Amino acid sequence: MEKLIEFKRKYRPRSAYTLVEVLIVVAIIGIAGAIIVPNMLTAGTLGIQAAARMVIADILIAQNEAIAQQATRKVIFDSGNNNYRLTDGANATIAAPWRVGNVAANYMVDFDTDQRFGGVRIENVNFGGASELVFDALGAPLAGGQLELSYVGGGENRRFRIQVGEFTGKVTVQEIDGG
Repeated sequence: MEKLIEFKRKYRPRSAYTLVEVLIVVAIIGIAGAIIVPNMLTAGTLGIQAAARMVIADILIAQNEAIAQQATRKVIFDSGNNNYRLTDGANATIAAPWRVGNVAANYMVDFDTDQRFGGVRIENVNFGGASELVFDALGAPLAGGQLELSYVGGGENRRFRIQVGEFTGKVTVQEIDGG
C-alpha cells in the first residue's frame, strides 16, 4: 500500500489544456485575424504593391526574353503617360497575345487605364540618364538605375523604389519615406 501511495505522489496527472480549449483559442484568433487584417490593408496599399510586383516581373521577363532570344530587349518607361512597354532593340513593342483585354496584343502596362492600379504613378525614372532599361543579349543591363512608384489618395501616401543593379541586373524593391 505504501508503494501505491508513493507511486501516486510521483506520477500525479499534470494539468494541461484539452483539445477543445485549444480549438476555441485558435477559432478566436482566426476570427480576430479575419476582422483586423483586411482593415489594415487598404485598396491603395494593395494597388501599389501589386504595381511594384508587376513592374518587377516585367523587368525579369524582359531580361529573360533577351537571354532566350539572344537579342536586345528594353523596358521603356513613360512617366508622362504613366505607362511602360517591353520592346525589342528597334523599339517595336513585343507582341503579347496572352494579355487579357489588350486589343492591340502588345506588351504594355498603363497604370491610368488598368483598374488594378488606380492612383499609382511612375516617377523618377533614371537608368543611366535615360527612361529605358536596356538588356543586352546576355541579359545584362547596359546601365543600372531605378524608378519610383507612388500612390496618393484615400488618406494614404505610399512610395516604392525599384532598383536594377548595374552588371548583374538584380532587382530590388523597398518602401521609402516621404511618399
